[in-house]
Amino acid sequence: MKITVLGSGAGLPSKTRNTQSFIIDLIEEINEYFLIDAGEALQHRILNTNIKPSKITNIFITHLHGDHIYGLPGFLSSRSHQGGEGVPLTIYGPKGLKYWLETSFEITSSHLNYPIEFVEVSHNDCFDISGFTVSTFLLDHNIDSFLYVFEEPVKKGSLNVNKLLDIGVTPGPVLKTIKESTSFEHNGTTYLTEDFLGSPVDGRKISIHGDTRVICSEDYYQLINHSDVIVHEATYLTNEKEKAHQYFHSEIDDVLENFNNVSYGQLLISHISNRYDEDDLKVIQDKLPSEVTLMYDLLDITIPRDSR
Repeated sequence: MKITVLGSGAGLPSKTRNTQSFIIDLIEEINEYFLIDAGEALQHRILNTNIKPSKITNIFITHLHGDHIYGLPGFLSSRSHQGGEGVPLTIYGPKGLKYWLETSFEITSSHLNYPIEFVEVSHNDCFDISGFTVSTFLLDHNIDSFLYVFEEPVKKGSLNVNKLLDIGVTPGPVLKTIKESTSFEHNGTTYLTEDFLGSPVDGRKISIHGDTRVICSEDYYQLINHSDVIVHEATYLTNEKEKAHQYFHSEIDDVLENFNNVSYGQLLISHISNRYDEDDLKVIQDKLPSEVTLMYDLLDITIPRDSR
């Protein structure tokens, strides 16, 4: 599992940053990608990766500001010609997203060759998507903007082969059958599989925010607590807390202070204003804790198990 950054900028693109888009790479887990937001030039950024658009089967839009959706119509149209024919797609997002896309396609006489299902999200929704639990939380922005929390299912512990050998079970294809069962029979005796398994392995958890002011509430902390990765905006990076609040955004020191209330593995800072050049960002990054990263386009972050 990994996150690929296709766009890390805020509002306007710069020479080095597109506006916000992320991929959660789940190819090893479920042979799919999840796309979160679709900033302008999304399909151009994808050309710099090995991502196959046909394997993007679920899209999650945090909110309807242009820097998060202007790349969506072009991507959806191109997907028709990039292996997507007949491959269903589901798009999750706020009210109005379906209307905007359908109007765009109607006016431009665009036709897709695959079905799209639209799911309108609201506060505290919970979805089961390809075995992952996806939860939503309404953030504090000047239009409805959502946090998506992606939770992988718990994985069974490893088989204790030595313990199986003790009862006469020899290694081979039978081990897979045993692990996938709740009980098994050997030499006339029935055994519970759980007695031969190690401790379950917690699934990984990724929390990706749309644009927002800093949120301080117990239900919010509980939802994102123990995330392996948190993606949070910090449009302002240089002690401009009042300005950030005025424009419904976040300032990095506020974000860091707020996350003292939760446990996490990595914090990725997104939606970075183009007022900061690369030299500015290097100076800021050098002052940050090791678990905090200022995102940049085409950054890949691998998320191992037990990373928090």
